Amino acid sequence: MTHQLGVAGRAVVERDGRILMVRRSETSGHDPGLWELPGGKMDPDEVLTEAIAREVAEETGIEVEVGRPFTTWHSVKEPFWVTGVTFECRYVGGELGLSREHGEGGWFALAEALELPLALSVHDQLEAYRELKASMSTG
Repeated sequence: MTHQLGVAGRAVVERDGRILMVRRSETSGHDPGLWELPGGKMDPDEVLTEAIAREVAEETGIEVEVGRPFTTWHSVKEPFWVTGVTFECRYVGGELGLSREHGEGGWFALAEALELPLALSVHDQLEAYRELKASMSTG
């Protein structure tokens, strides 16, 4: 099967030592009930960092400043073969309010987030973030 190519971004938003996670709706056609980082696919003619800021705001009501990328990942979300980039993001403002595609959200310590039932590739993204934070504290 030939897939269309897609590009997506995810955000690790940290606030007061906790990161923002969202749980997909139980009725979602993709990863129902599983936890993920906010973000999504970019629109045609959109810059990836702008897409991440837009998606985070649409999904959570949180405003972020998109920082540096720290890991990449791949997945299939029919009809797309998606290449994704996860970025470290700074919380700027807003209160958590979820879109219809998510049933729950919250701020978690990284160790707590790693224990949640996670959507595909999210565990690897969180582990890459843990490694990034560890390298920053030792270097």
